[in-house]
Amino acid sequence: MQSSQIVQSYLDEVAAYVMDDDWDAYCDTVSRPFLLITHEKSMTFANPDEIRGIFDDFRQMLTTQRVTDFIRLVEVSQQIDERLISARYVTHLMSGSYRIIEPIRSSISLRLEGNRWRAASITNAVSNSRWPLLMPRLSDAAEAAHSAVKGPDHD
Repeated sequence: MQSSQIVQSYLDEVAAYVMDDDWDAYCDTVSRPFLLITHEKSMTFANPDEIRGIFDDFRQMLTTQRVTDFIRLVEVSQQIDERLISARYVTHLMSGSYRIIEPIRSSISLRLEGNRWRAASITNAVSNSRWPLLMPRLSDAAEAAHSAVKGPDHD
């Protein structure tokens, strides 16, 4: 299986666990320690209780924002060696046909532990200095990139 297929399968599986509020299955997809990097801060989570806090708070944000679809799509991936994959992906948070925020660009490192791929680290292009996010805010650079892609507004 190609690295992009491994990563996409992983992202789809984890998104389903999050949307289904399946903590036990989700917890098995995260390596420990786990490193989360945002625009302003790096955080290490070493035990399941810390990771549970991330999970519960992220679920609460999804519920509060009435997210119906949590979609993450691989943009590029590279198999570093037989036990390590690095990839970039984009996240779409949708409520029905409405986009909650602009797409979020992220990077992920997956590590093969036994026969299970687990996230060792994720880097998100958000400017919030804490995680979990009550409402994700894109970094200024990410906002500028999205504005450039959109083009000028038309009245």
